[in-house]
Amino acid sequence: MNKHIAILSVFAVLSTGAHAQGAQPSTQPGAQPSAQPSPESRPRTGITESTDPTRAEAVQRAASGIQERAARDPQAGMPALARAKTPAGLAFLSGGISVGDRATMHAERSDYSLWVATVAKPSGAYLAGAKLRVVDLKSKTAVLEREMDGPWLMVSLPAGQYRVEATFKADGADKSQTLSEQVSIAPSGLRQSLLRFDSKALVSPDMHTPDGNAFSPPTPTR
Repeated sequence: MNKHIAILSVFAVLSTGAHAQGAQPSTQPGAQPSAQPSPESRPRTGITESTDPTRAEAVQRAASGIQERAARDPQAGMPALARAKTPAGLAFLSGGISVGDRATMHAERSDYSLWVATVAKPSGAYLAGAKLRVVDLKSKTAVLEREMDGPWLMVSLPAGQYRVEATFKADGADKSQTLSEQVSIAPSGLRQSLLRFDSKALVSPDMHTPDGNAFSPPTPTR
């Protein structure tokens, strides 16, 4: 659940209860309104009183817990895997923001013929959001143009010669960088293309690859 929705839901319950407790009973025409109990004599349930210190403390603890969980999960709210096809019908899989998404992509790598990874130089940190373009060198046409949804993108290309181009602007940089690499796609197998952009991005402290390989399966640090 989105942390903002969760916090608003907690306060909505308290607010609703407070209004319900403060509501006045309706009276029939000509009937004498009943005497209202004094504030001291009203029953206190400990649930609907938004001013009850115990409840206020509980709400604050709940909100803090949600915020702490979000802080521990920097991937919260990030896009999930994108599965689609190009206008020419070439299947691709883009993403890899979270550990689980990278594990899924790694397990499905044999379904594709080209695997592109974008990382920072010199740290090797994964980079997301590069604008990728794959050009068929025979026809001189772009067969895929997409902003990457994470550091990895896999696509099913027919055998041939291609140029992989990616443009990325690092945080704090004055201008974008464009890198390219010519790749040969065989009738079978998977070709990897690693693009390393100058960036001050650092490797996440909770993730590492044992051999420093950007294509390795994700391994959480213990």
